[in-house]
Amino acid sequence: MKRLRFLYMFMAGLVILACSKNEITGIGQQGDYLANFDFPTYEVYAPGKVVITNRSKNADKFLWEYNGGQTINNQGDTLDVSTSEKMVPDTIYYALPGDYTVKLTTWQGGEEKVLSKTISIEKQQPTILVPENIGIYLDVVFNAAVFKYPGQNVTYAWDFGEAGTSTEASPTVQFVTEGEHVVKLTINDGEETLSTEVIVNVQGELAKTLYLTDALTRRVYKYKLTTQSEAQVESIGVTTGYNPFGLSVKGDKLYLSETGFGTRYSAGAAAVADGVIKSYNLDGTGESLITRPVAANLDYRDDPWMHTVDKFGNIWWTCRNWGVRVANASASEAPYPAIKFNINATIAGEGTATYFASDIKEVGSEIWVSYAGTTGKGIYKFGYDGAYIGKFTTDIQQHAIRAFVVDQVNGYIYFATNRADAGRGLGVYRSNLDGSNIVAVDTHWSMNIGSGGFSDQGAAGEYVYITSMDIDVDENGDGYLYYGYRAISDVFGSGNPPSLGSSAANSGIKKYNLNGTESASFLFKGYAPYGIAIDQVKR
Repeated sequence: MKRLRFLYMFMAGLVILACSKNEITGIGQQGDYLANFDFPTYEVYAPGKVVITNRSKNADKFLWEYNGGQTINNQGDTLDVSTSEKMVPDTIYYALPGDYTVKLTTWQGGEEKVLSKTISIEKQQPTILVPENIGIYLDVVFNAAVFKYPGQNVTYAWDFGEAGTSTEASPTVQFVTEGEHVVKLTINDGEETLSTEVIVNVQGELAKTLYLTDALTRRVYKYKLTTQSEAQVESIGVTTGYNPFGLSVKGDKLYLSETGFGTRYSAGAAAVADGVIKSYNLDGTGESLITRPVAANLDYRDDPWMHTVDKFGNIWWTCRNWGVRVANASASEAPYPAIKFNINATIAGEGTATYFASDIKEVGSEIWVSYAGTTGKGIYKFGYDGAYIGKFTTDIQQHAIRAFVVDQVNGYIYFATNRADAGRGLGVYRSNLDGSNIVAVDTHWSMNIGSGGFSDQGAAGEYVYITSMDIDVDENGDGYLYYGYRAISDVFGSGNPPSLGSSAANSGIKKYNLNGTESASFLFKGYAPYGIAIDQVKR
């Protein structure tokens, strides 16, 4: 008896194993014999796929007929087959819109039942594909998703309002005013004419943005470097202290370094350490205090001057006398760090009077620092670990450099001298990357301190002069150098802080064409800038 039961179970297992894992051949005999099936509950658009749900009961055999459709098998191949004898047919593919009949025939013994149902395959209505970042005076390409009948041509009629019309499938257009614009499209697919429209938002001209700090209002402003439309100077809602010398943009953050109340040899209130390092979102929100010196332990010689943010997300800054410090740029109210390296006679070998570290930049994989003191001159190079690499040995080393910027595309250093040296007066100069072949960029009489020229803020040997420079250069080497100019009529004197005029009528941002074909000129006036920085991303 046990042997017969085992044999029965073995044969039943063979029957089960003989069936395909992916194919059901029958439904258990439960209740009445019934033929029925359902289509998907959602709308299907051509070209589209349909999966049928078989709701039949107690049938022995099935025959599906779906004229006008094709079969997509389990391997994903489309077959020119429109019938199936499976309990559930494979996916049905309909290439064209229309009404299609699916017929199901079932059998139970000698009894046969037939059921037909109709499914509507809809035509996809035309849809306008809107390009991203539409800006005025920019070429943008529009496309449309439309249904195409085999062998039929689709005609297009676009209406872009001020940007004109087109009969192309993918027209290139240009808007000249910002704001909302209605784009309309009418197509004929060979069977009928269909229309659609969409509202697109056109932004103002996408351009790099120049940020600046102003001595008179003690605010931060921005100015878009547009080429097709006229830009205006706008406040970003950030207020500063008396001497916001350093400004930079890295990613989507704006960084600010302030020296506080005192900048030159100081006593009393001006000698207190009161500078700060801060960051903001580019729109002026999200103020974050990164770090600040502790007044009880430090003084004005430790306050931050200029800074740079490196590729690793660290912010480096110079102090008037005591070298360079570094912190994580994303830190919040971090303790004021110790000196990373001290730019003085011990390292540089220039004599005990070598002081006044000024500007700082990350260049390649090095940190470059300029000297602007009475005997400290030139540019020195350090590693990220603070190790001294070396100094320039060319003509640039003869000059006290208050600010500099490196144009790596064209291979130049632009720098602002802090006093007359080596036969060259105060002004902005350019050298090769090795510091040789110095040529004048802006040495107009107005760049001389006093006598109606540049601001005499500070004192001889400690003039603040130009505290920040930046460049906008493209891959072809075209662009401009930018720097701040503060006239003596607007900012003057050796006090802490300096005296201010009633306006900044003679001060502003100056620019110089990198190709050298134009004299330096004002981009705009009305502001007395300390720090400037360019957001190199067009927004």
